[in-house]
Amino acid sequence: MATPGFGGKILLVDLTTKEIKRLDTDQYAMYGGGHGTSTALFWEYSVVPGKWNLDDAFHPQNMVFLMTGAVSGSGIPFAARTSVSGMSPQCYPIQWWCHSNFGGTFSTMLKLAGWDGVAVIGKADSPVYINIVDDKVTIENAKDLWGMTTWKCQEEIWKRTGVRYGMDWQLLDGGYTLQRPAIVTMGAAGENMTRVASLVHGGGSGAGQGGFGGVFGSKNLKAVAVVGSGSLKIANPKALVDAKEKYFKNAAGGGGFGGGGGADVSSCCAGCGMGSRMCHTRNRAYSADSDDCAESTWFSITKEQGNGVQLPADINKKGTDIIQQFGINGMETCFQGPMSFKTDHNKDFPIQPNIPAYSALGWYMMKMYEMKVIGPGTKFDTAPLPMDKFPSQEFMEIYGRAIANREGFGKLLGEGTARLVEALGRTDDFNSLARMTMWGFMDHWSLPGVEWAYANLLDSRDINSHDITWGGRAGGDAEQAVKNYAAGTLRNEPLWFDYTWQGDQAYKTGIYSKYKAEWVAWHQHYWNYYKESVGYCDWGYCNLGGANSRTPTAEPTFLNAITGRNHSFNDGLEIGRRAWTLKRAVFVMQGRHKKMENFTGYHYKPGASYCGYSTTKPILNGDKWEIQDCRELYFTREGVDQFKTHFYNVEGWNPDSGYPTRKTLEGLGLPKVADYLQSKGKLG
Repeated sequence: MATPGFGGKILLVDLTTKEIKRLDTDQYAMYGGGHGTSTALFWEYSVVPGKWNLDDAFHPQNMVFLMTGAVSGSGIPFAARTSVSGMSPQCYPIQWWCHSNFGGTFSTMLKLAGWDGVAVIGKADSPVYINIVDDKVTIENAKDLWGMTTWKCQEEIWKRTGVRYGMDWQLLDGGYTLQRPAIVTMGAAGENMTRVASLVHGGGSGAGQGGFGGVFGSKNLKAVAVVGSGSLKIANPKALVDAKEKYFKNAAGGGGFGGGGGADVSSCCAGCGMGSRMCHTRNRAYSADSDDCAESTWFSITKEQGNGVQLPADINKKGTDIIQQFGINGMETCFQGPMSFKTDHNKDFPIQPNIPAYSALGWYMMKMYEMKVIGPGTKFDTAPLPMDKFPSQEFMEIYGRAIANREGFGKLLGEGTARLVEALGRTDDFNSLARMTMWGFMDHWSLPGVEWAYANLLDSRDINSHDITWGGRAGGDAEQAVKNYAAGTLRNEPLWFDYTWQGDQAYKTGIYSKYKAEWVAWHQHYWNYYKESVGYCDWGYCNLGGANSRTPTAEPTFLNAITGRNHSFNDGLEIGRRAWTLKRAVFVMQGRHKKMENFTGYHYKPGASYCGYSTTKPILNGDKWEIQDCRELYFTREGVDQFKTHFYNVEGWNPDSGYPTRKTLEGLGLPKVADYLQSKGKLG
């Protein structure tokens, strides 16, 4: 019998052989669900068989996962995410094992159909989509869906079901439903296997980062559709209702780009209830059901960038529709995001005088055009882009179409920012103009919040983790604020929050110390379990600072009410450590080594922190805590090397290679992983 909160089975589809299997979810319970379980399955089905080199995300042996967690479908706030995992074609220069996620109704519907996730391997001979109706799974012909936008594809699949949403009861195998299928699909950008292709569900709930739309395209997989008429067993319904009421009483809105719109704002992910205060703010985007983040600011430019022209807001709204329908990653391909940051012109900043929030594909392309690296008289023809008409709605539409269809210069653009930089022969721009955090992802508030930057380095993408970072004082003076943050972690170590970055103190208690390594490890264990495996949204729960600070008690309270377990918060951290360490083993098999974990060059230069959105940090000055503006913070290579050694020691990895040790793996219940790494000469 399935553990409460879970459907009890995972769907495994081999598109090459057309084999459909059911896996027992409980066999993977030790990884927590979501990204953790996906990592375990990838290790079992893609790594250990040894049939390929783990080097090409478009290879049929790559797997793509749509996985839920224990809280999916439970109706609690911030718990409707679907975890997406697989090797990422966007990652650069190695296509690492990676992750993304999206909201909406898909994870809930998957649970109501009795499934905890979908794992896909292989490649179909021709376009198909996977159709899940309760317990019945079929691989359907999608030749007539190929070429459709993400919206049109979903509408066509809905027509095939005959369901009139909310109007007529439909008889399914297991019961009745008023719901149309929840569908995740890709558009032209995925069909053409661009590295910037997103997966889109509904009007705009998308898994953008990672290029997983392109992975769907490489498998000839147009979509996955699911409708369910079942229910989800909750171990203690009363405890769940009580916890939910308590949370809503104390919870504050936040996240997104403001939220709290007008009367037309009503969309939210299934069960969340935070849509009008959070990220589904319809009055911010042209279409209904659009996430309010990079999508709604995709074509945002400053007057400086537009040579004095700033486009009307309605053009940005239409831009949202372009990337949602083509299935293009808005974050990766935007023109700088909603803001830029001026550096101090009285000092010599070698990067640039005006730093964009995201130095992404569109911004970098226009910078290269301005510098005459591309365009007329160069070897890089920019057709079909009407560069002389930038900025305009016409340019915006052609830019999106060129990327999605790989037309002309769009063939290079579809490779993503990092590979465009390489193709232009300008990899030194990673030290300056192209502010790539690591592994092919652009800057996104990585400094001066160094735990975010370190996570980018140690993971495989921009970590995009808005939770549990120093965002302001948690009441009282500086010393009291630090104590409050430390207490909130339940480990109570104030030195975790020393952001001293200069002098000997940086090495003793600051950003290169063992204390910062412990804090980053804590954060990664939390994130790997509670966010990416259990399924809590990035905008909810553990908030250590500010007016609505909360210790991390809601997460296990909800979880225990749902599952009937009696896990403490720290029990969850240990599961997160297991999943994180197994992920490290995957990286090791892909070639990861301590020597290659180095930041791109701009991290080591003045100006690196200027696009940070929270630059005030606590500094330990002698024995006194102070809140200082760390806007000029940047790393030293020596300091980062020391941090890595501390971090590997904290995690139980070899300090010289970064490989997990047998002692650590066996202590986490992973002796077979240790055996396999040893057989390949990669055990720490």
